[in-house]
Amino acid sequence: MVEEFDGNDANLFAIELPELREKLLSIYGIGEETADDIILYAANKPSFVMDAYTRRLVDRLGWKVDGNKYTDYQRLFESRLKSDVEMWGEFHAQLDAQAARVCMKRNPLCAECVLLDLCPTGQKNIS
Repeated sequence: MVEEFDGNDANLFAIELPELREKLLSIYGIGEETADDIILYAANKPSFVMDAYTRRLVDRLGWKVDGNKYTDYQRLFESRLKSDVEMWGEFHAQLDAQAARVCMKRNPLCAECVLLDLCPTGQKNIS
């Protein structure tokens, strides 16, 4: 692939989003999350990044996801949010920070959570 794009990531990033994602996923070791990280943060194209942190928040908030695959969770955001690279990057970073500091896998700090009013899991945990 290096030869195909003359060793220049700008040439790779210039291709259309679906083809770019397909090419990235064809590289050994690059999965969906990594491909979407590259697309969003390096190529500056809209592809919402799903990771364990974001998925944990979605599940604890009880948001309905049609399916259990990466793309099912991704579609939840992409179908409801305006396609905006900068906002998606910031939103993803905020979700990750919330999950890492408050909505932790073990011993979440539900009483301190800014999303408590929206979170059935947190409300159950503090009652």
